[in-house]
Amino acid sequence: MEKILIVEDEPELALNIKDILEFIGYEVAGILDNGIEVVEFLTHHHVDLIFMDIQIKGAVDGVELCRKIKEIKNVPVVYLTAFSDKSILDKIATTDYEGYILKPFTLQELQSAAYLALKNQPEKSNPNSKKSVFIVRDKGNTIPLQFDEILFFKADGLYTKIQTKTKSYVARNILKDMIQDLPTDVFVRVHKSFTINFKEVSSFNAKEIHIGEYTIPLRRGSLKQIKNLIQF
Repeated sequence: MEKILIVEDEPELALNIKDILEFIGYEVAGILDNGIEVVEFLTHHHVDLIFMDIQIKGAVDGVELCRKIKEIKNVPVVYLTAFSDKSILDKIATTDYEGYILKPFTLQELQSAAYLALKNQPEKSNPNSKKSVFIVRDKGNTIPLQFDEILFFKADGLYTKIQTKTKSYVARNILKDMIQDLPTDVFVRVHKSFTINFKEVSSFNAKEIHIGEYTIPLRRGSLKQIKNLIQF
């Protein structure tokens, strides 16, 4: 079932859209009303489509937010707006988007827009072809990390530690959600609490893996998998 994120600052309308989408067979991943929360959400969650209101809360409007999203994830965006004047259309035209619906809209218009936006996407790419950046937030800043900078992810209760070659970050999300979109040709889960960049492994044995100065436990039964993945 495809997951759709709703970005809308009118609560009643957002709930109405949610009801319609669920009625026609989609899963609503969330309802958000500002750019900061959207970027944070997309850092840790997969969605197949975004319905984006142009006038949202915060300093960044929906058009600029769409531009930012497309820089980090290839997610289709359908704009929602009550305005159709040329200045709005010109602004929308500067972005990569998959649809445009004028408010008020009907169930059929929403259904058609969702169907076409999803249908026109290329076949689901395999995880190995995803973008080579991972987005984290640190002290209010959004930081794109190249995958080859990351050494490992470590579960820490409801948080996850991200250890890079130069610095560590702590994300407010569980490991399972953090790693769901990682490329499998770079990362592998070797323990209930650890997912590693196996290209950075310096040595290993039946019980543990060494990445630089770090020693990481290896779960039982994973040694064969590691041997198959790592080429010395």
